[in-house]
Amino acid sequence: MGYPQWSHQLVCLECGRATGSSLDLHCPRCGGLYRLEYRDPPSGHEPRHPWIPVSLSHGRTALQALPAAGGFTAKLEFLSPTGSFKDRGAAMLIAGARAFGVREFVEDSSGNAGAALAAYGARAGMRAHIFLPRSAPALKRAQIEAVGGVAHLVEGPREAASEAARRFADDRKLPYLSHNLSPYFSEGMKSAAWELRDQYHPRPPPAHIVLPVGNGSLLLGLQRGFEELLEVGKIERLPRLHAAQAEAIAPLVAAVKGESRRAPRRTAADGIAVAEPPRLAEMVAALRACEGTALSVSEGALLEWQRELGRCGLWVEPTSAVPVAALAALRETGTIADDAEVVVPLTGTGLKQGGWG
Repeated sequence: MGYPQWSHQLVCLECGRATGSSLDLHCPRCGGLYRLEYRDPPSGHEPRHPWIPVSLSHGRTALQALPAAGGFTAKLEFLSPTGSFKDRGAAMLIAGARAFGVREFVEDSSGNAGAALAAYGARAGMRAHIFLPRSAPALKRAQIEAVGGVAHLVEGPREAASEAARRFADDRKLPYLSHNLSPYFSEGMKSAAWELRDQYHPRPPPAHIVLPVGNGSLLLGLQRGFEELLEVGKIERLPRLHAAQAEAIAPLVAAVKGESRRAPRRTAADGIAVAEPPRLAEMVAALRACEGTALSVSEGALLEWQRELGRCGLWVEPTSAVPVAALAALRETGTIADDAEVVVPLTGTGLKQGGWG
């Protein structure tokens, strides 16, 4: 995507300290995470991005009406070059790493983000060390290795892979390009909002978008992208974003509802199996800004909707079926009217999952 670069800075979410662009993940003053802010005045013509993304011809994913699967429009993110929506964030984060001269980096992932960063890193001439839970699907590990990445398998939960990656990066003095912590990753997700605006134009964008949420990069990117479109007058209202999680691990749902978190359990939706999302407060704020909601669905519901999508000819991973199951629940409660325009990003291909969830 040939977007121009815009001058930007990083601002701490906790203390407000501003610094120039860098790959730093934490504020040196308070340890908080960063958000990205642009120094240039708004443009009415072009989306704002910090770098020209590294490209494997990602984005521009098609829309497909699915009347037989509950009556919504799917955005086919699973047809991205590496098989998931994570290409959008990886393209931007790797572009930033390239700008700072990175040749080798460390990342941790449940699978899709690691595969995307390894692939886009390979495109930019970088070597990737990707730390994965040993339980990650074997085909996702194979994909990382196929593009020249080094897959490091870690025993234990998803968080153990993060800890191991940080230790490895410190020991080897390599940059840690965490897609969960870096503001550049979610910034790359904004492109989905601009695409939806263009795909619906001259009609307004969809009234509702229901999406799976783990660490929240797509949620944050969509909200930021639509806010910028509103700011420059390209849309007249914000779509309502609805965050869908599995009942087994639903920290955002608990935060939105003001409830205590339940102990995490195993779920087939491994792509959103995140018990401690680092940008949780940002995610809550994003939903409130667009009058969105958060809800969880059962394992039985998400697996049934995965099969239902298969019967429509779309083979997606269990994580992608979570928002479809959530949409059915939102319609049952009247939160989304039966005739409302709804888009659901189908975020990951089932071809890497290795069987029904």
